[in-house]
Amino acid sequence: MENQVYNWLVKKGTIIFRKNGDFITLQLDYENGESCLLTRSDNDEVVQLLTKIASQIWENPNYEKKPYTKQLYAKIDNDYYWKIDGSKLLLRYNEIENATEIRIKENKELNIEINYIVEIIQILEHLNR
Repeated sequence: MENQVYNWLVKKGTIIFRKNGDFITLQLDYENGESCLLTRSDNDEVVQLLTKIASQIWENPNYEKKPYTKQLYAKIDNDYYWKIDGSKLLLRYNEIENATEIRIKENKELNIEINYIVEIIQILEHLNR
């Protein structure tokens, strides 16, 4: 499972996930746009996949669990974002496209810790309502 790569073709763009040790690596391909767009169905599938990979990491006896001590994301207006590896991961609901929008500012690839993944899953579920 360590090297399995998941390529998800979404409403606009491609989301690539893979387990990378104790992290989940996220890569986005915007396909000549500024962000990826996820339908409700895309959103559900991404949540299921992130949950599956995060559970595998969490249940590994060698994984060193880090306590969740504070909220990791910030919210400005309708934008949720996380600062990770010198980049920003942004989630928002795009009403014009009727889709969840995901974007990374700076890096093209992020290695994301489990505590961040849990928050990302929660926000994706919230945006999908």
